Amino acid sequence: MKKNMLTFVFAVGTLIFSTQLSAQETPLSVGFKAGAGLSNYRLGGDMKSLKSKMSFGGSAGGFIKYDLSPNFAVQSGIDVYYTTSKLESLTDKSSDKLKSFGVEIPLYGIVQGELGSGKAFIGAGPYAGYGISTKLDGVNLYKKNNGTGTTMNRFDYGVGGVVGYDFDKNWQINASYKFGLADLHKGKGGSMKNQGASIGIAYKF
Repeated sequence: MKKNMLTFVFAVGTLIFSTQLSAQETPLSVGFKAGAGLSNYRLGGDMKSLKSKMSFGGSAGGFIKYDLSPNFAVQSGIDVYYTTSKLESLTDKSSDKLKSFGVEIPLYGIVQGELGSGKAFIGAGPYAGYGISTKLDGVNLYKKNNGTGTTMNRFDYGVGGVVGYDFDKNWQINASYKFGLADLHKGKGGSMKNQGASIGIAYKF
C-alpha cells in the first residue's frame, strides 16, 4: 500500500513538474523570414562616372534568437538574397543592370520591450556575406572572362540595423538596413560598396 502511494505521489509530482516546464517560455526561438527591398552601390574613385540606381530585390532565410533577458537578446541566421541595380553612365546615359545572388549572415544585438499587445524591438550589428553570382549583361563578374581577371570580390561585410514588432508569439514584421564596408570592385582607382533597405515578415516557432 505504501509503495503504491509513493508511486502515485511520484507520478503526480512528475506530471506537475513537466506541466510547469512546458508552460515556461523558452529563451531560444527559431523562425523563417522573407522580405523585399531596394539596393544599390556607393561608387567612388574612377567609378564616379557611373551612377548606381536603386532597384528591387528580395531575400529569404532562417534565424535563431536567444533572449538573454526580457529586454535584451542576440539574433543571427542566414539570408539568401537576390538584388538588382542599374548602372547608368553620367556621360552618355547608357545603362546596364547588375543582378546579384548570394548569402549573408547577420549578428544583431536586440533591445526589446512590451508595447501594446505585442513586443517592439530594435537592433544593430555586423554582417558577413558571400556572393554566388553577380552578372552584368549575362557575364558573371566573379569568374575570369576572356582571359582577364575577375572584376568583383565575392566576400562582403558591413554593419546593419533592424527594427520590428512581434504581434504575438509567432508573427513578426520588420524593417532592416545594411551598409557595406567592403570594397567589392577589384579594379584599381575605383570603389564599390553596397547598401540596401528592406521590409519583411517572419514566423517564429
